[in-house]
Amino acid sequence: METIEIASLTKEVEKAVKDYSKDVEIAVLNKLEETADKILDYIKQNAPRSNFGNNHLGDSFIKESFGNGIDKTIVIYSKTKGSIVHLVELGFKHRSGKLVAARPFLRPAYDELTPKMVEDIKKIISGGG
Repeated sequence: METIEIASLTKEVEKAVKDYSKDVEIAVLNKLEETADKILDYIKQNAPRSNFGNNHLGDSFIKESFGNGIDKTIVIYSKTKGSIVHLVELGFKHRSGKLVAARPFLRPAYDELTPKMVEDIKKIISGGG
């Protein structure tokens, strides 16, 4: 039977924990990017399209990343039509008094894709990547 010194065992455990943590961080960041891409695709496919021209609402959405590692944040927004997104998403009452129905496309994207991301992240953490 092989014996191991306590100091060596401690270093090996520390190395294993660091490797595990790094693998988990990389896998979680990859899952975050993957989910953001899926949400962006969903928005582009499901945002209402105009019958006029080719300057559609869905095509105005972009994904932008801020920070690195565990401080990374991904924001998805309309680069050129941010002033009307809430009106389309939530509906509104026109000046003439006519109600314009909501045509949600943002909330359904998040509702459909983020619960799976959370479950996948839980699996990554418990399984080490």
